[in-house]
Amino acid sequence: MKILLLRAAAVFLFSIGICHANENQLKNPPAATMETIVVTAGRVEEQKKEVIANITVIDEQEIRQSSARDLGDLLAQKGIGAIIKYPGNLTSIGIRGLRTDTHGNDLKGHVLILLNGRRAGTGNVAKIMTKNVERIEIIRGPASVQYGSAAMGGVVNVITRQGEGKPSVFAEGYLGSFGHKEISAGLAGEYKGFDFSGSITKES
Repeated sequence: MKILLLRAAAVFLFSIGICHANENQLKNPPAATMETIVVTAGRVEEQKKEVIANITVIDEQEIRQSSARDLGDLLAQKGIGAIIKYPGNLTSIGIRGLRTDTHGNDLKGHVLILLNGRRAGTGNVAKIMTKNVERIEIIRGPASVQYGSAAMGGVVNVITRQGEGKPSVFAEGYLGSFGHKEISAGLAGEYKGFDFSGSITKES
C-alpha cells in the first residue's frame, strides 16, 4: 500500500511539473527572430537570406555607434570597398576593381550610389551625411541588369529614416583641410499623420 501511495504521489508531482512548464511556455513564448529585409538587390522587399547577390547591410545601431560623419568615412570604418580621399572633400569608393567617378559624376563611374533607391546624382560619398540614415545596403558585384552600366562594380543604397514624433531641427558645422567648410541642417518629425525628414548641406 505504501509503495502504491508513493507511486501515485510521484505521478501527481510529475503531472504538476508538466503543467507548470506548459504554463510558463504559454506565458513566455520564445522570441521571434527578426529577419533582415533588403530592397536593393531586386528592387522589392526580400529576406536577406533569400537574396543571391552578395549584399551587406549596415543597420542604424552600427551607424550611430560609429564616429563617421559621412558615407565615405563609414564605409572605410566597416572595411567596405577601397576608399580614396582627395583634396577638396572628394571621396570615391571602389568595389571589385571598379569605382565611382573621382569628381562625383554618377554617370561616369561604375559603382552606383542610391538614395532611397534612386540615383543620388553623385559618386562622391563624402557628400552624403550619416546623420539622418536608417541603414545602408551594399551590393558587391555587377548589378547592371537592374541599374545599368553605372552599377557594374556594385551598388550602395542609402536609406534615410522616416520622421516620427515631435518635429525637431538639427544643425552642425565642420572645418576640414585646405580651407574646406561645411554646414548641415535638417528637419524631421511627424505632423497630422504625415512624416517628413530632410537635410541640406552647404560647402565652401
